[in-house]
Amino acid sequence: EGPASRFLAVVGPSGGGKSSVVRAGLIPALRAGVLPGSASWFIVQMTPGAAPFEELEAALLRIAVDPPASLIDQLHDDAGLLRVADRILPDGAGELLLVVDQFEEVFTLVTDDDRTRRFLDTLATAVTDPRSRLRVVVTLRADFYDRPLRHRGLAELLRSRIETVTPLTPAEIERAVTGPAEHAGVRIGPGLVAQ
Repeated sequence: EGPASRFLAVVGPSGGGKSSVVRAGLIPALRAGVLPGSASWFIVQMTPGAAPFEELEAALLRIAVDPPASLIDQLHDDAGLLRVADRILPDGAGELLLVVDQFEEVFTLVTDDDRTRRFLDTLATAVTDPRSRLRVVVTLRADFYDRPLRHRGLAELLRSRIETVTPLTPAEIERAVTGPAEHAGVRIGPGLVAQ
């Protein structure tokens, strides 16, 4: 609980497994109900690209219960994402988890600083509002960690809600390959594991 409880940044080096941790670890755990009520959450994933508002709109429309023709005008308002989440979710039921993979794209591909700031404002406003039904998880390359720290609202969130992912050791990689296979009753030959 608390003002940053609806935000999590997963930070690590390029190729270190941040997206895999979220997609193959966090999301299945939430769908299994690891947090109270999380089994019924709506979960949507996006990468910002050069047009983060448009990518966000497309992602949200994919899970909207009663999709409107467009969400883009609402999303450009600081509190727009908060209202959009209420608009696309069933009345009074469920929460929305937004996974923003490759969050560094907001700083590397978006060429308009004002657009970047507005997108960051939108996320920060939505997750810090006490009435929010939105949770946000971002994956961020460690070499871009300083970029969101320049935004006051996100800096506060990052300061208290960050999880670091480090590259796997060879033994951990082997367990990551063989463990799920063994759980499914399949044995993988040593040559295949090495490959």
